Amino acid sequence: MIGDGAVTFWRRLRSVAAPTFEAVGRAVRAVHDATAEDLPEGVPTIDPFTQIRVCLDSLSSWSGSAAVKELQRRGDELAARWQEATHGDPLGQVVVHGDPHADNAVVAEGGLVLLDLEDAGVGPASWDFAPLAVGVARYGLPLADFEHFVAGYGAAPGTWPGHTVMCCVYELLVTSWAISCSGGQGACLGRARR
Repeated sequence: MIGDGAVTFWRRLRSVAAPTFEAVGRAVRAVHDATAEDLPEGVPTIDPFTQIRVCLDSLSSWSGSAAVKELQRRGDELAARWQEATHGDPLGQVVVHGDPHADNAVVAEGGLVLLDLEDAGVGPASWDFAPLAVGVARYGLPLADFEHFVAGYGAAPGTWPGHTVMCCVYELLVTSWAISCSGGQGACLGRARR
């Protein structure tokens, strides 16, 4: 720490191949397996609702709009269902990446390395499936990419109802973040209600 800020050091990795979704699934499973029995101390619990609130609160000029109010209402509704969903995860509580996909990994000379760990923390293992499931449902990610991730991971959340909650929370998180990045433009807010 220097003053109020943190200084971090990074090792530069040379990419030797494009990561596959199957390889990312294997890497995520390795992290989950390594932390399933003994969660490391000091790793924070994931809290998507704080991120959602921060994003929505940043829209001060739109705070009274019907769209923002609807997103806040939806957040409150999902927060009430979140605890049950997270503690009932059949895949258990582990250290999750938070946003695993091929663009958040690099294949270096020593193997695949997961990148962009700012969303990592202790949480339900099924949370790491939500970004890809939402990507397929909403953003045009090919279903085959999700299937390859599942194949690499070696398990799937299946039809467990808590996974649906996690996908809804992740979608709300992405929507809130995108709107906050846009500066709360009215056109974006109108699309968020759909």
